Amino acid sequence: MLAPDAMLGPYRIVSLLGEGGMGAVYRAKDTRLGRDVAIKILTALTLSDQERVQRFEQEARATGMLNHPNLLTIYDVGNEGGTAYIVSELLEGATLSERLARGPLPPRRAVDAALQVANGLAAAHEKGIIHRDLKPDNIFLTRDGRAKILDFGIAKLSSKSDDGGIFQQAATEPGMVLGTVGYMSPEQVRGETVDTRSDIFAFGAILYEMLTGVRAFKRGSSIETLSAILKEDPPDLADSLPNIPPALERLTRRCLEKDRELRFQSARDLAFNLETMSAMSTAGTLSNVPNPAHSATMRVQPEVPRRTSATAIRPVTSAIPSTVRTTARPATLAQPMPRRVSPILLTLLFLVAVAGAAWGGWYFATDRMKSEAPPEVVFHRMTFRRGEVRSARFGPDGDSIVYSAAWDGNPSEIFVANRQSPEPRPLGVKDADILAISKSTELAILLRRDRLTGLGTLARVPLAGGTPREVAEQVLQADWSPDGTNLTAIVGGNGTFRIESPLGRVRYETPHALRDIRVASDGRIAFIETYSGKSDVAVLDPKTAKPVSIARGWGHGATGLSWAPGGKEIWITATDSGAPPALYGVNVDTGETRLINRLTGSMRLYDIAPAGHVLLSNGMWRAALEVQAPGETAERDLSWLDWSILADLSHDGHTILFNEPREGGGAASAMYLRRLDAPTPVRIADGYGDAISPDGKYVLGHSGAKLVVVPTGSGEARELKTDGAFDLGAAWLPDGRRVVIAGALPKKGYQLMVIDTLDESVKPISPEGIWGDAYRPFAVSPDGHYAAGMTKQQTIALYPIDAAAEPSIVPAIEPGEIPIAWSADGASLFVHRPTALPAQVTRVTLATGAREPWKQFSPTDPAGVYKIAPICITPDGTAYAYDALRMLGDLYVADGLR
Repeated sequence: MLAPDAMLGPYRIVSLLGEGGMGAVYRAKDTRLGRDVAIKILTALTLSDQERVQRFEQEARATGMLNHPNLLTIYDVGNEGGTAYIVSELLEGATLSERLARGPLPPRRAVDAALQVANGLAAAHEKGIIHRDLKPDNIFLTRDGRAKILDFGIAKLSSKSDDGGIFQQAATEPGMVLGTVGYMSPEQVRGETVDTRSDIFAFGAILYEMLTGVRAFKRGSSIETLSAILKEDPPDLADSLPNIPPALERLTRRCLEKDRELRFQSARDLAFNLETMSAMSTAGTLSNVPNPAHSATMRVQPEVPRRTSATAIRPVTSAIPSTVRTTARPATLAQPMPRRVSPILLTLLFLVAVAGAAWGGWYFATDRMKSEAPPEVVFHRMTFRRGEVRSARFGPDGDSIVYSAAWDGNPSEIFVANRQSPEPRPLGVKDADILAISKSTELAILLRRDRLTGLGTLARVPLAGGTPREVAEQVLQADWSPDGTNLTAIVGGNGTFRIESPLGRVRYETPHALRDIRVASDGRIAFIETYSGKSDVAVLDPKTAKPVSIARGWGHGATGLSWAPGGKEIWITATDSGAPPALYGVNVDTGETRLINRLTGSMRLYDIAPAGHVLLSNGMWRAALEVQAPGETAERDLSWLDWSILADLSHDGHTILFNEPREGGGAASAMYLRRLDAPTPVRIADGYGDAISPDGKYVLGHSGAKLVVVPTGSGEARELKTDGAFDLGAAWLPDGRRVVIAGALPKKGYQLMVIDTLDESVKPISPEGIWGDAYRPFAVSPDGHYAAGMTKQQTIALYPIDAAAEPSIVPAIEPGEIPIAWSADGASLFVHRPTALPAQVTRVTLATGAREPWKQFSPTDPAGVYKIAPICITPDGTAYAYDALRMLGDLYVADGLR
C-alpha cells in the first residue's frame, strides 16, 4: 500500500481508488503539470508472477498506442524502486457494471453509449489491437456522458499493430481460453484464434445487457454459460422491450451470431449503423421505447364497454311475428310455449360481440399506425476496399452503379457494379472521376483532376468502355441534358466560375465558388454557390438564365446534391448551425426545408434513382502525423487524437507543435506540444497553435479570430491587440519577439506582414494580393533578413524584412511549389508542391537555381491519402515531420429514405 503524500516518480499519491487481484489504482497529482491522474501499480505479491507482469506491461503498451476520446488515455509508464506503474487520465463516474446494478439503461442512452464503445473499438482495431476481454467492468461511463474502454491487459496485438513485432504477448497461444465467462465469443470458448469479430460478439452481449438489464448468456454455472454461448440464443429483446425498433434488435442479433462470418465484419461498420440509430433517437424513435422495468404498464388492454348498443344483441323473441304472439288459440289446442334463451348463451354472445368490437378497433388502429409509420432505413454497403470514394451515379435502370474511387493509394479509377451485387468491374479509365450518366449509358467523366482546384478535363466515354473523347478543359463538374445529347458544366478559371449549358454557352457567371451541378428532367439546373463560408442551394431557369436561391446560408459543410423523383424537391447533405451532418429535402417552389435523416461521419449524397434508392458515401477523415527525429532512421506515427495537424517543428528537431481541431480537440480545438522522446504530448491551450519561438518558451497561436502568445511553461496566455484577419501558420524571427504571418489588414489585400509580439505593431513586407492557398507558404532566412513567400503568379520571391529593397524572384521555381524552410547556411530553399503524391521535396540553390531532389515522402499505408502537407524540416535537414491527410470512405445504397 502507498500512503498519502508518498512519491512515485514525479507523482504524489493522494488516495486509494480501488484494489484488485492484479494491483491497485491510486489518485495522484502530477507535480510537474499540476494535473490529477490515476496510477495503476503492481503490488509486490504479483511481481513474482511473470505472466501478470507481462500482461501489465502489455496493457501499458497496448493502451499507450491508442489515442481516442473513447479509450483511456495513458500519460506515462515507469518503474520506481521495483514498483511498475501506469499513469492515465483520472476518470470521474462509474463503470458500466456499476451502472447496470441499478437496472437497464434507457434505450436512447444505451445506443449512445454503444456507439461510443464501437468508435473506441474501431480505433483499437485500426491499430491492430484486439481487446479480448470486453465486458461492463471494462467500460467506464464518465460524468460528462462519455464512454471509455479500459483494461487492455489481455489484448492481442495483431501483425498489423504498431509495436513492430518486438513486444511478446502474454498467454496468447491457440487453445488457451482467455476472457470473461459470459462475454466470450464462441471461438474464444473453443480456444480458437480470435480476431476483431470476437470483440464484436462481446459488444453484442454488452448491448443486450444494457437494454434488458439481464446478461445474454447467464446460467447457473460457468460450464452452463459457456455451453449457452456455443449452442443457444438469448431471449428475444422484444420479450423485455415490446416496442424496440426492429433495426436495433437485428443489430444486436447480428453481433451475437455464432458464426463470425455472419457478424459485422468491422467495428467501423457497426458504428455506422449505430450512428444512424442514434440520429433516429434524436427524432424520438428510440425515446418511445419503454423501460423494461415498466413494460407491463405499457401494454394497452382493450377496454370492455359498460353496455352494448341496442342493435348489438337483440332479444330472441323479437324474431317471432306479431301475429303469432297476439292471436288467440282454442283451448283444446296446446299453445306453443315461446323458447327460452339460455343465460349462458346470452353471456357468450355478449362476450363475443365485445371481443369482436375490441379486435376491430385494435386492428384498424394498428393498420393505421403501420400505414403512418416511417419506413425503416436500410443501408447496403457497396465497396469494401481501403481508400476514398470520389463520386457515384446510378445507371438509367436504377440498378447499375458507376463510381470512381482511389483504392490502396492508387489514382482514382472508374468502376461499374450492380445494386444487387457489389462485385465491381473496372472500366479501364485511370485518373478519372465519374460525373454523370446519360439515358443512352454514355458517361461524362473528368480526367486528371487537379487536387488543389478540383478542375480537370471533361470527356465522354461509353459505359461499355473505350477511349475517352475529351471535350472541354478547366471543368469542375457536369451533368447531361434531359435528352442525353448535350452537357451542362461548371467551368472555372481567371478567378470566376461559370455555368455553360450547353458547353460553350455561358448561362451564369460569378466570382463565388460553384459545385454539385444537377439537371432536372425538365431542364432546370440546380447547384450550390459558396461565399463567405456559407452555401446557397440555387436553381437556374433554362429560359431566363437567372439563378433563384431556394435555401440560403448553409454552413460550409453543404455537400452533395440531387433532384428527388418528381422534381419537387432537391436533396442535399449538409450541416446546419453546427449540427451533425444530415440529409435534407428542399422544396423547390417554397424553399421549405425538412430533415430527412440524421446521418453519420462525413456523409455525402451522390444520386437518387427513380425508384427511390439513394446513393451516398460515408467517410472518415484522419491525419497521420509522421515524424523522424534527429539520429533516427525510421519515421514514427505520433498522431494523437482524430485530426493531428502539424504546425511547427523546433529548430533542434526534438519538439513538435500540433493541433487537434476536430472532435477530439473539443469545440474550441486544442494545441499540443510534444517532445519526441516523451510518451505523450502536453495540451498547452485551447485554440490553434501556429509556431514555436526559437527558445521554445512561447507559441504564437490563434484563439478564435485573435492572435495569442501562449507560454509553454507556467504563465497565462496573452492576446495581441491587432486589427485584421490572419491565416493559420506563422514563423518566428531569430530575435524571438517578431513573427511573420500572412493575412489582410483592414481595407487591405492579402499579404505577408511582420508582427511585433511585444509592442503589437504590424508591418507589411510584401505586395497585396499574393497567392496564399496553402498552409504557411513562407519561410524565414536563418539571419532573419528575408522571408521567402509567394507571388501573385504562384512563384517564390525573397521579401526583405527590415531593409528598404525590392523583392527578388527565386530562379527555377515551378508554379505551385511553396517554400518549406531555408538551409542552415541560407544558401538554399527546401520547396515542394502540396498537391503532389508522393510529395517530392526539392532543394533549390538561390544563387544558381540548381535543383536537387532531397527526399520523397510517402506513408507506409497510402490508402486514402489525398495530400501530404504541411511539411516541416530542420535547417540542417536531420529531422522532419509531415501530415498525411487521409480520407477513407465506403459507398452505400440506402432504401427507405423518404
